[in-house]
Amino acid sequence: MQNSQLLSAKVLEKLLSGSNLDKSFDVVFSSNKNNNIEIQESQIKALTYGSARFLGKSRFIINQLVKNKIENKTVECLIHIALYQLSQEKFNNFTIVNQAVDAAKKIDFRKSKFVNAILRNYLRSKDDLQELLNQDQAAKYSYQNWWVNKVRNEFKKDWEQILEIGNQHPPLTLRVNKKLISIEKYSEVLMRNGIDHQIISNTGLIIKNPLNINDIPGFIEGHISVQDFGAQIATELLDVKKEQKILDACAAPGGKTCNILESNNVAVTSLEIDELRANKIRENLKRLGLEANVIHGALSNDNLWWDGGHFDRILLDVPCSASGIVRRHVDIKWLRQMHDLKKFSEKQYLLVRSAWPLLKSGGKLLYVTCSIFSDENRDVIERFKQEFSDAKEIDLIYPNKVKHIRNQLIPSKNHDGLFYALLKKN
Repeated sequence: MQNSQLLSAKVLEKLLSGSNLDKSFDVVFSSNKNNNIEIQESQIKALTYGSARFLGKSRFIINQLVKNKIENKTVECLIHIALYQLSQEKFNNFTIVNQAVDAAKKIDFRKSKFVNAILRNYLRSKDDLQELLNQDQAAKYSYQNWWVNKVRNEFKKDWEQILEIGNQHPPLTLRVNKKLISIEKYSEVLMRNGIDHQIISNTGLIIKNPLNINDIPGFIEGHISVQDFGAQIATELLDVKKEQKILDACAAPGGKTCNILESNNVAVTSLEIDELRANKIRENLKRLGLEANVIHGALSNDNLWWDGGHFDRILLDVPCSASGIVRRHVDIKWLRQMHDLKKFSEKQYLLVRSAWPLLKSGGKLLYVTCSIFSDENRDVIERFKQEFSDAKEIDLIYPNKVKHIRNQLIPSKNHDGLFYALLKKN
């Protein structure tokens, strides 16, 4: 375990210096594979995600227990990891402290006594610290202060639930490929394999206990895909009809493209600016036995990839802060800053403007983000409608089991926090 603590601390250190977790894991794992260090990747990821999820709490505790700034950042991150473990009942306190002390010796032998003292002091003062912690919102909810304040201001009734959901493990939600199997028959397959699940729509279900995707029946055969329920409803909201010509812009990794193709006999063009991510779309299409025109290109004023043929429907899933899927990407809580929202909103507005000329008269464009912040959602749509008089917003009707306030999905146990707006071209 001490090696896992140590490597988790190194990953967390990279996160706190501005690197996202995926890149941080890759760097730490690759740099230590040649050092004869045992690497238990699943354990390291669990420790890192857990400590990142509750970083606000451990930061508060360290500030209460340590008078001076900790100069060695790896040691500081090791303390974050150990404090997370000590806050969880599944770990043995004595073992965790001893292993953290041993890990500290590998970083700086002189700091091992310091780490030991901090952790034992925490265990003695745990109840008093918890009482103080509850009076500090950044510590209690484990988000940056600006994030807590913004959620509180925008969601008067639901703000605490939104923050709490963001700190929970996300559900494993599957979308059944109804061209190959019905959800009823696939449910029977899961039951025969002893996999507990809940059906939430005519193509969606939630696996109640986490599983490796390759261990889930039918994945390799293309019977199912992993996709959040909130994202699955895009096809329904887009009002897709047979034989239509559809553009999925900003399409990677292709979940919505595949969902559209599974739902109807249509012609889909999938546009993606990143070539590697465009290849991911192709891989998903191949596994599911579907076909689309995948284009490596950019949605822009020029649209050099476009052949001039207008689309009946456009799905525009724009880059955003990812604040509505923070439970899946816990590093977002610490990497995002408030000024990022302005940058995202400008980019999003330009993308809607670039997509609009590609749409037929009478066609529909579905604007999507995985954000909960109005800067990227309602504000962008209202700005666009003011500039383009031929854009009319259509009221959306969401399916059952979707929690929402107007167009905004509220993060819940069933789905992430996505925003949808449907525009019709007059």
